[in-house]
Amino acid sequence: MARRPEARDARGGPALTRKGERGAPRAGGARGGGDAVVPECTACGTCCFSALPEYVRVFGCDHDRMDDRARGFTRFIGNRCYMRIEDGRCAALTLDAEHGRFLCSIYEVRPDCCRALERGSGQCLGELHEKRERPLLALEALRRRAGGASEGDAGGANGAGEAGGAV
Repeated sequence: MARRPEARDARGGPALTRKGERGAPRAGGARGGGDAVVPECTACGTCCFSALPEYVRVFGCDHDRMDDRARGFTRFIGNRCYMRIEDGRCAALTLDAEHGRFLCSIYEVRPDCCRALERGSGQCLGELHEKRERPLLALEALRRRAGGASEGDAGGANGAGEAGGAV
């Protein structure tokens, strides 16, 4: 069965639309049970949060696609490669506290497991269910640090210590 093309947001996921409009993934999907619109990926970032060092696997084809800068966000555990997890999130994730955005700094060369995660899918909804507050806590921590730091210090703020967790 061929799928209809959908409007895409900046990260390649379907564009956010309101309930009832075509292309608006909702919690519960076709099975019903939920009316919450799944947020745009760049306004969410939940799937990029984890405390597990082996959360985002980088296979050989992924590593080959990456440039040197992107490979700098990886680490090997034994003979397997993973994206580095720092402050409870993928090291390649950039937080924009001013606009409340979550951007992948290596989006064009991201690993296949990141490419495969579809906005509104069961996996996406599971991530939202388990970790929805982590990105919000990370933004709040970044904003607090930026507010308390001098102008020169605030520009380099990047972390969210409170945002870490079990998955």
